[in-house]
Amino acid sequence: MTVPSPIKPQRVVARSAKDKAQDELVMQTNSSSIVSKRSVERIYYPDEPHYFRYFVKKFQRRAPLINRGYYLRLHVIDCAVRRFLERPSNKKTKVVVNLGCGSDVLPWQCVTRYPDACRGAKFIDIDFPDLMSKKRAIVLNTPELGSVFEPLNTSAGEHVFLKSNMYSQIGCDLRNTADIEKALSICLDPSECTFMFVAEVSITYMETRGADGVIKWASSLNQAEFCLLEQILPDGPGHPFAKTMLSHFDKLKTPLKSVFEYPDLEAQNRRFSRLGWLHVNALSLWQIWTNDEWIPASKKRELDQVEPFDEWEEFALFASHYCVVTARNFVLVTESSDNNDVFVMECPPTQLHPSLLFDPYSGTHGRRRFGAPVKIRDEFGKQVFSNTFGLGTNNRLKSCDLYSFDSSTSGIRPYSVGPSGRVCHAIANLGHFGSLLVGGRTSPTTALKDCWHFSMEQNKWSPTDDLPLPLYRHGVAQLGQSNMTLLIGGKKDSSTLFTGCLIHRPGSGWIDCNISGTVYQPVFGATLVSFEKHNVTNDDLESTTVYFGGILAGGLLENGTIAGQLLRWTFKLPTDGKPTISFEPIVGPTNTENLACRFGASAFLLDGERIVIVGGIQHDGIVPRVDEVLIISVSDSRLKVVSHCPLVSSDNPSAIPRPLHVGISASLTECGQLLVMGGGATCFSMGTYWNEGCYTLNLGFLLPGPPLTISRGPLRFRKLIEVVEQLQPTKNSHESNYDSQQAKISNVPKIRVNEEGDFEKICMAGKPVIIEGSDLGSCVCRWNAAYITERVGSQRKVVVHEASSSTMDFNSKNFTYTTKGFAPFIAEVEKGGRQYLRALSEEHPSDQPASIERDFPSLASDFQLPPELSFVKRNEFSSVLRISGRVNMWLHYDVMANVYCQITGSKKLLLFPPGDVGHLSFAPGASSSSIDVFSGLETPALALTHPHEAILGPGDILFLPPLWLHATAPLTDLGVAINVFFRSLETGYSSGRDVYGNRDIAAYERGRQDVARITNSFSKLPRDIQVFYMRRLADEISQNIVR
Repeated sequence: MTVPSPIKPQRVVARSAKDKAQDELVMQTNSSSIVSKRSVERIYYPDEPHYFRYFVKKFQRRAPLINRGYYLRLHVIDCAVRRFLERPSNKKTKVVVNLGCGSDVLPWQCVTRYPDACRGAKFIDIDFPDLMSKKRAIVLNTPELGSVFEPLNTSAGEHVFLKSNMYSQIGCDLRNTADIEKALSICLDPSECTFMFVAEVSITYMETRGADGVIKWASSLNQAEFCLLEQILPDGPGHPFAKTMLSHFDKLKTPLKSVFEYPDLEAQNRRFSRLGWLHVNALSLWQIWTNDEWIPASKKRELDQVEPFDEWEEFALFASHYCVVTARNFVLVTESSDNNDVFVMECPPTQLHPSLLFDPYSGTHGRRRFGAPVKIRDEFGKQVFSNTFGLGTNNRLKSCDLYSFDSSTSGIRPYSVGPSGRVCHAIANLGHFGSLLVGGRTSPTTALKDCWHFSMEQNKWSPTDDLPLPLYRHGVAQLGQSNMTLLIGGKKDSSTLFTGCLIHRPGSGWIDCNISGTVYQPVFGATLVSFEKHNVTNDDLESTTVYFGGILAGGLLENGTIAGQLLRWTFKLPTDGKPTISFEPIVGPTNTENLACRFGASAFLLDGERIVIVGGIQHDGIVPRVDEVLIISVSDSRLKVVSHCPLVSSDNPSAIPRPLHVGISASLTECGQLLVMGGGATCFSMGTYWNEGCYTLNLGFLLPGPPLTISRGPLRFRKLIEVVEQLQPTKNSHESNYDSQQAKISNVPKIRVNEEGDFEKICMAGKPVIIEGSDLGSCVCRWNAAYITERVGSQRKVVVHEASSSTMDFNSKNFTYTTKGFAPFIAEVEKGGRQYLRALSEEHPSDQPASIERDFPSLASDFQLPPELSFVKRNEFSSVLRISGRVNMWLHYDVMANVYCQITGSKKLLLFPPGDVGHLSFAPGASSSSIDVFSGLETPALALTHPHEAILGPGDILFLPPLWLHATAPLTDLGVAINVFFRSLETGYSSGRDVYGNRDIAAYERGRQDVARITNSFSKLPRDIQVFYMRRLADEISQNIVR
């Protein structure tokens, strides 16, 4: 065995002011980290003493993804340290040194969890002096901390902030290994010790040379081990998660330093070997998660009982971008010194570069993940693709995005009535039979069992047979070319898998199937594909049996690891008797099986027995770019990888942004075009990545027969359609009667108001009215385009909504905020431009409500509220100048009452009473809806609403009571109005900032927090019990409404 040469400790020069400022930023990363660790401590370790709570002033529950990620980080360090402490040490003192410890409480946790192994051991915390000074003060002032290691010496020597028999604190720069060595010699005799160095996301913030110096110095000690946990770039800095992660730390001004020098496991392995470590094992956090030696399968299953969890793809992305390096500078008796821990998967050489087209999204268009695709046809027979439901930027979506190759959207018939919003649902493409939407979920504990059939001929959703049990993340596929749907796997709730198999036959509903043999392991999120051909055998004169076939690959097992099962299935459907499915393994090289077995991937039959697999995650975590689109062949139960088709432009690889193949909706056209819509992921605590556009990959040249000529351009996003949940009719009701229904429109009454008391009575009645014949001042006759331009100033800059369609949608942001000169803005409006100005405060637009007097004093003198509306003036909150062109305003509600004074032009408004809010797709906590009420008013989608129509001309005043939902449409090119908001309630408004006058009242905001707490309190109970008691609570709330 080669003995490494002695390493001379480093002493660095004094840090500059700039460097010290950088160190301060690095120390601040500790603050965020310990809040997350405190969340894990409280949720995952309820029965242990909690030590992080003394360093975190206020508990903040983190999201399940962050909790699970930090749990894994803490668990890995705990396992490494425990193994070190429990290993025989030849009577040497065991020392655990936490490099860049921050506010970690590792010593206290070790002593609590395995006190026998800690007997005689020492724990050393090392970090910047400022940070260690704060930690020392907390330990000394907290008996629950100090008493564990007392007596504590606060004056042991230079750099030693605290010293006891078991625990010491050292405050110095980690780059100064000479100071560390000096301080260590005060606390112990290094020659009589064996060391475990821990560096959890700490030295990566150092310059690479300094970090390497620490690792090399540690290897020079007599007998030492190292556990490093830090970020890596397993598929390069261009991977969307990696880009988001690097950008996050750059924004914090704490860039990751070592990650570019040591981007992957191989590089980290070479790093430690070069720096003096004899045994090195580099694994990703995902590999550790899948390794029972680190986390037993039973433990992984227990975690789902702690907190509902279904962010598996995002968890794998996070865990794949962090590595754990364990190293020793000595060889154990039970192991060889040969280093063979890093395994590099050998990929088949065939790689294709088919043509790739990309169309970028505008604004927030296309931001949808974990939806599902539906193929539809427009009125001219051209294909349209719908990305249906899923998650948006803030919540679950009750809408769909429509895509097409044709630039015209006039032939697209919107379907506006259908299923409720959901995620992790499955949609089986049944060819000319339409599509079948099956199940899904609202939350990991609330699965859905309703099913819906989409008819391509009628372009509508219809409810069909419910599943026998709620399911999500199940696999579905059309059986051959029939109208039947096969379902395998899925989850019933966050911790329970569906172990069976079902088939849907129209007219017979869902039928339970026998599973033959024990080859199949229950999974969720697997890849399920059915071959087109089927065989029929005649059993006797009156009965036949139909056989279908296909493959099932991958998925997640109950313990949250990728199933390495690649199975060929045969489905036996007899005329009489129960259907049966049997499985047999598909033989192939291990490397090839690992490529094909994925979770959350999409798969399509290309032809015969060739299959296209897209995206997902695999055994080792993220799918490398070269394998993101994989074409495999299954013949005679043998697997072969035909080719790899990465989504890269062969002409200019950097011209098309790399997509994240997580949460996408993919579809394959008849001519072999692979379409990728939507997609994105929450990148742990570092932000959310959304794919920047949609992709069209031409695989048509792989189809049999002469090459197909495709002249059409790329797939493009066309429009968003809000889907109203169809509460009626039920499956057994007469749909034809329902389809003929439409809402009855009432006209808003027109009245005259002669005195103030009349208006106060109107306010108390709470119904909208149009007030005629009141004097609004000279503005009604003066305010034309030329006049207001002159008075405002042609060069004055204003921020306007510039819309891409005739109806603005606040949720999808199909408009941009553009700064323009006032004269060009008015000129575009006069030409019929889709422009809209909602004036804000000139001086403090983000903090102060608009005021016509302050913001447009040159116009204010022309406008007045009539004396009979003096109540409005006394209680005025804001007065807003509105100038609109030919564009509709989205459906929304205002919390404050207001009067809308039409000055120039004409406008139509549709108003709905507050009681209609449940029929108009307002998301929880949202004051805007994406429903286009002007185009959908005559459809069954709005049949249960109570619309009121108001037509306003110059001089008309519309009184809008609080919470009345309304949308506006111009009847002239130029429309000018003054909108005055006023307080009609004595108390109850939100105390927070409210520039627009539409922040929900304080009681509602508090109530939503209470709802979240109530929902969470039921999360660990079976779903039927949840539903029972939550409905009882909902009934109780309804009964307590004051009428």
